[in-house]
Amino acid sequence: MSAVIEAQKRNEFGKKGSKILRRQGNTPGVYYINGEPAIPLLFDSKIITKFLNASHGLIDLKIDGEKGARKCVLKEIQRDPVTGKYLHVDFLGVKMGEKIIVTIPLVLRGVSLGTKAGGILEHLIRELEIECFPRHLPEKLEIDVSDLEIGDSIHISDLNFEDIKILDDPDETVVVVEAPRLVVEEELEEEEITEPELIGEKKEEEEEIEEE
Repeated sequence: MSAVIEAQKRNEFGKKGSKILRRQGNTPGVYYINGEPAIPLLFDSKIITKFLNASHGLIDLKIDGEKGARKCVLKEIQRDPVTGKYLHVDFLGVKMGEKIIVTIPLVLRGVSLGTKAGGILEHLIRELEIECFPRHLPEKLEIDVSDLEIGDSIHISDLNFEDIKILDDPDETVVVVEAPRLVVEEELEEEEITEPELIGEKKEEEEEIEEE
C-alpha cells in the first residue's frame, strides 16, 4: 500500500518566494518525471514534516485540481542545518513498468548473541542504494542480527532481498559485533631521576684538562 501526501501547485518561486511560503507555514517542493515539465508544489509544513519523519516507499502524490494520484518516490530532501526544519522536498515520478534507483533505510532486527555476552554491535551502514520495479519498493530493508556472536560481521555481499538489486560496494561492512573494550591499567615503573649535567661545569673541566 502506497503512502499518500497532498499538495497544491505553487505560484511563488525563487529564494524570496520560498521564504514567504515558509513564513506562512508552508514547505515548497517539486514533482518531476522524465519527459515532462516539472510541477512546483506547496505543502502544509506540519503535514509534510510528519510525513517525511515516517518510513515509506512508493508514494501517491495527490495534487489539488488533478484527478487521481501520481506515483512517485522521495528523491531529495533539504533541511536547515541549524533548526532541522524541512526547506524543500523533491518527488520523482515513476512508471510502474520501469525500474528505479532509490536509497532505502536499512534497519536491524533482534538482539545479537554477542551483545548479550558483553560485545558491542556497530551499525555502520544505515541506507542502501537499490534498483527495483516500483511495485517491489519497500518502506525499509531489515536484517536479523540475532545469531551474530562476538567477532561476527555482515557485509553487503551477504545480503539478499527478493526482487531487489543492491548497488553499493559488496565488500562494505554493514554491521559488526566487536569484543568489549576493556580498560587496562598499567603500572608505571619508577624511573631513575639523574641530575642533568651542567654545561658550565663540563666546560670548566675541559679547560682544566687542556691547561695540564
